[in-house]
Amino acid sequence: MTGPYDAEHPVLDPRVFRSPRLRAASLGMATGFFGLFALFYVNSQYLQGVKGYGPALTGVAIVPLIVGMALTQRLATRWTSYPRPVIGTGLALIGLGLLGASTADAGTPYPVYACWLLVISAGAGLSMPALTLGVVTSLPAHQAGLGSGLGTSAREIGAALGVATAGTVLAAHPDFAHGLGPALRTAALLVLAATAAVVAGYGGATTTRTIASSGKRVLSRSARP
Repeated sequence: MTGPYDAEHPVLDPRVFRSPRLRAASLGMATGFFGLFALFYVNSQYLQGVKGYGPALTGVAIVPLIVGMALTQRLATRWTSYPRPVIGTGLALIGLGLLGASTADAGTPYPVYACWLLVISAGAGLSMPALTLGVVTSLPAHQAGLGSGLGTSAREIGAALGVATAGTVLAAHPDFAHGLGPALRTAALLVLAATAAVVAGYGGATTTRTIASSGKRVLSRSARP
């Protein structure tokens, strides 16, 4: 019998996760999309069902989510030499924005809610480029495709868990209006807790490693603080 480590070209060699940066960046991507999709699940329901907006006005009302990402992504590309604080700040903004949005109710003025959407989207735009780069550069050049796939999987898992968490909390309340705040607060607290783990793990050095069975190097870059 041959084990998963004996294949000459495994689809996913789990030993790539020896890299602290790869683990932290993957968790960071999942965390960011967890928070975003928890918001996406309730956002239009809040605007239409609680605030009473029509479909067209709801579409206009979510524009801050686009604006924040567009503006901060430009800044993020200039700060690629400082990934750890950029990632920590971005993910923390997502968590804090969710906490702010959790206070929204029928009487909340739209400009206040829009500010929280801007905070969340700014955090996503700030952190995602650095996280994507962190995943890809944690692997040698010939495994760039694997890094891209890992990033995509992390995003999808985070998004699914975000929707599941928000939906589960909402289902435990009598109606949407009463469940909105607890759902977003739960997501926010989980995002902030995961952010601490990401920041702590991202500082670890990525070292060159060799797969004993094949003699191939699976990690070849040094992490920068």
